[in-house]
This record gives sequence, structure tokens and C-alpha cells, in this order.
Amino acid sequence: MKPAVCALVCICLGSIWTSAVSQPVDSSATNDIQKLSRRYAESTIASDISKIMDSMVQKNFVKFLLNQREKKSVPTMAGDPDYSIFNDLLKKEFMMLVHSKGDAFKNQ
Repeated sequence: MKPAVCALVCICLGSIWTSAVSQPVDSSATNDIQKLSRRYAESTIASDISKIMDSMVQKNFVKFLLNQREKKSVPTMAGDPDYSIFNDLLKKEFMMLVHSKGDAFKNQ
């Protein structure tokens, strides 16, 4: 997207530069009109570039928000010390249950 914007700017500035070089110098009224049209063209280009840059910033912001949402949806309990204690207790309880079922099976 950025190379396209740069190419657009170069093309527009090139056309403005060639029109500025080929200005007639015979009358001040025509010169004023050309300067005014040149300013209008430059402001139009600046406005278009501004709109393009705003849309790029908006798209980047939406991507940022979506990435943050994805990061929040990933469970982060692995780094929690309470999680490891809870996990250890569950393992011990499960092992006790398995051993008690095994002992009950042997006694039959």
C-alpha cells in the first residue's frame, strides 16, 4: 500500500512540476490563475493523500484491536502460581482415586 501511495505522490508532483515549468510569463493575470490552479491541485493531492493515510491508520488500528482480542482469549493460567498448586492437588487426588480403585479391584 505504501509503494502505491509513494508512486501516486510522485506522479502528481511530476505533473505539477511540469505545469509549473511551462508557465507563460507574459501576463500577471494568467500567472495568478495558474498559481491558483496549482495551489488547488496541490491541496487536492494533499487531501487525497491524507484520506489514504487515514484509512491506512484505521486499518492498522483495527488489526491492533483484533490482535489484542486474540491475545486476551488465550488462557494465561499456566504462569499463575495458584494454578500450579491447584494442578498438583488434582494430580494427587486422581492418583489416590486410581490407587483406591486398584486396591478395591485386588481385594475382590
